[in-house]
Amino acid sequence: MALAVAALAVLASMAAVPRGCCDAAAAGTVVRSIFVNRNGGADFKSVQHAVDSVPFGNYQWIRVHVAAGVYNEKVMIPQNKSFILLEGEGRQQTSIEWADHASNDTSTAASPTFAAYSTDFMARDITFKNTYVVDGGITPAVAALVFGDRSSFYRCGFVGVQDTLSDMDGRHYYEACYIEGAMDFIWGNGQSMFQGCEIWTAPAPVSPGFITAQGRTSEDDAGGFVFRGCTVRGVTPAYLGRAWRGYARVIFYQTDMSGVVVGQGWDAWNYKGKEDTLTMVEAGCTGQGSNRTERVPWTKALGGVELAKFVDVSYVSGDGWLDAQPR
Repeated sequence: MALAVAALAVLASMAAVPRGCCDAAAAGTVVRSIFVNRNGGADFKSVQHAVDSVPFGNYQWIRVHVAAGVYNEKVMIPQNKSFILLEGEGRQQTSIEWADHASNDTSTAASPTFAAYSTDFMARDITFKNTYVVDGGITPAVAALVFGDRSSFYRCGFVGVQDTLSDMDGRHYYEACYIEGAMDFIWGNGQSMFQGCEIWTAPAPVSPGFITAQGRTSEDDAGGFVFRGCTVRGVTPAYLGRAWRGYARVIFYQTDMSGVVVGQGWDAWNYKGKEDTLTMVEAGCTGQGSNRTERVPWTKALGGVELAKFVDVSYVSGDGWLDAQPR
């Protein structure tokens, strides 16, 4: 009910907008910039305060530029604040950090350092980090939650241990990003492509870990994680993935894998005996970890046109939304 009310509010605000209002958004033109610097001398000292200043029902691209530094805060972009470009000064220079986790009183969904629920979101050159540490174990502690359609990330960092990147509903694109974790650290049911990203398995008291936990729900669900031209490195041995839900789909394509990848490669988790509905694919991969001698027998082989439809950027941007975003 609350989501329906919010959606009606957005529609009402758009109805009052003059004809041609969305041309700037469609063309990827940034119409206004907001500057954040924790040391002052800018529009805001807090990233969340900058986001709060964006009007509800926004329909034009607004850039939130965050100066170098560590911003210790939780940041949330609500679903009715679209067309925000969040920009840092380099993933090793600008970061948003917070220590939160799932507990008996709070869910995993409440733990993110950064959460974006809006459609048409973009981030570049910034890191999202969950700094929560539990002695002798691990617990869900999300660095970033992505819940809106048409969301992209360029040269961003995602750092955590368990459930680092919560990649949920919608079409998402990640390019040249760094993603670190140990347990299910790229998980969700998004329809997402990871292009040229660095995947790093972090130190953890639990081993082996799992890189992905994908949650596709049915044969008709378009969701899936596609890793194209990535690298897999790290410290803790890890499976490429396990099935979060019964139709999980993960594809590693032309990815260089170190020996950190566990020989079996994949785990059906709660779907043992039902592996025929899972789509776990490796194609054209290289490196010690790509040796398939010990792989589980139920992985799928895709080739030709069938593989091409997933590894082409049209899998996430068939309607060209990526090209319409700001450069």
